[in-house]
Amino acid sequence: MTYDLIHLLVRQTSGGLYATSPQAPGFTFGRKSLKELRNDLEDALSFHFDKPGPFHVLEHHERHYVISGGELVTRIANDKYKDDREAVYARLGEIIKDDRQAKALAHGVTNPVGESVYVCALPQDTVGWLMDQLDERGDAVSAAVLVADKMLLTLPIAYGDSYGEIDGTFTLAESSFNHTTTLSEIIQATNVVTPVPLRPITRKPTTNIP
Repeated sequence: MTYDLIHLLVRQTSGGLYATSPQAPGFTFGRKSLKELRNDLEDALSFHFDKPGPFHVLEHHERHYVISGGELVTRIANDKYKDDREAVYARLGEIIKDDRQAKALAHGVTNPVGESVYVCALPQDTVGWLMDQLDERGDAVSAAVLVADKMLLTLPIAYGDSYGEIDGTFTLAESSFNHTTTLSEIIQATNVVTPVPLRPITRKPTTNIP
């Protein structure tokens, strides 16, 4: 029997790898290597759900940084678009090298444990695909999308009432979009540049010297 897609969030630590999943609340699974984790994952999920597999799993690999007192996490899906996602990951890596930009990213919208998580996303990714990576008890990530040769657009996406009060954060409850909406559609509907209000320019009176 095949189950719905399980988003497996895998993170490297000093002691090895550990994995969690929004589809399996309370599930924490660790192994010393990725090979061991993959080999034992099916049995671990079967034990957690008390059901036999197979399970349809999509791995997301995370990397954690501590920057200017903030915590930044990059997340990249190991799917058929991984090469395209690697381009987003590389751009994030370039930004992290710039102290000013890195600080801005590290102090973006955070998840419940204070991390600013950036998903290497593509225009064809859907809201539902991103929402399925969130903990329904309250969670947030930012979708990072390349929109030009050197430009990166970040769209904070959140689940939970507490996030609705944060300016610029996308939640389904307050939008006309749904789970099948693509990031491309959201980008097209977003005012990327906000006009600056015109302000009168005043000049000091000049003094005519004879």
